[in-house]
Amino acid sequence: MLIDFKSFGGEKIVSRSCKCEREKREAEEQAKLNAEKMQRIEELKSLSLLGKRYENATFSSTLESQNLEFNKAFNRCKKYCKVWENVLKNGQGIYLYGNSGTGKTHITACIANELMKNLIPALFTSLFEISKSVKSTFNKHSIKTEQNLINQFSQIEFLIFDDLGTEIFTKNTEDTWIQGLLYNLVNSRYNANRPTIFTSNYSLKNLVESRGISEKTVDRIYEMTEGACLHIGGESARGKFRRELPF
Repeated sequence: MLIDFKSFGGEKIVSRSCKCEREKREAEEQAKLNAEKMQRIEELKSLSLLGKRYENATFSSTLESQNLEFNKAFNRCKKYCKVWENVLKNGQGIYLYGNSGTGKTHITACIANELMKNLIPALFTSLFEISKSVKSTFNKHSIKTEQNLINQFSQIEFLIFDDLGTEIFTKNTEDTWIQGLLYNLVNSRYNANRPTIFTSNYSLKNLVESRGISEKTVDRIYEMTEGACLHIGGESARGKFRRELPF
């Protein structure tokens, strides 16, 4: 509905949308935006490594653990999702490390699912999977280049690297190709000020000393996750972080 205000003396006619028309238009625009976000979320889910095991992992369905370090990291990450707008603005990431089976992947799966539930783009992946995608561009028939993909990965709002440090970064004292790829990915997200979340069996120090990741890459990771480098100690407790069966 339009309300026309006409004045005498040849002055300009002003038309103003009524409140209901404006609200309807805003609702339609928001619905369109949400539909576009949902499409992007579904595209990222198709690339995700969450799989059936972690696709329904949530903070609310996770049982409290006897591991106090797990609980502390779990609550920090839960709060992280609640203040996602601030961490996205500041580019604040998380580095979560500890022995295999202590719940690192479960926690970061909860982060990814919580963000996507709220229509916030997040990709749960690994350096190995990214490297396969990049290598596919080496084919002469590929319509994308290595840099195209790195640019795409650098712009995703939240990127989760699972199990960093399992790859071979040096061989016979020489850097492997994946060494340069990791630096390019990390540096691109660092420059774009995008939050990046890492899980690893290794501390930042051991990434350099034991796994051969270059110091300049680890320095970037340290800056990106400063103040949120979380350790989970203890032995493997696989299967203890899911809700108990109701029968």
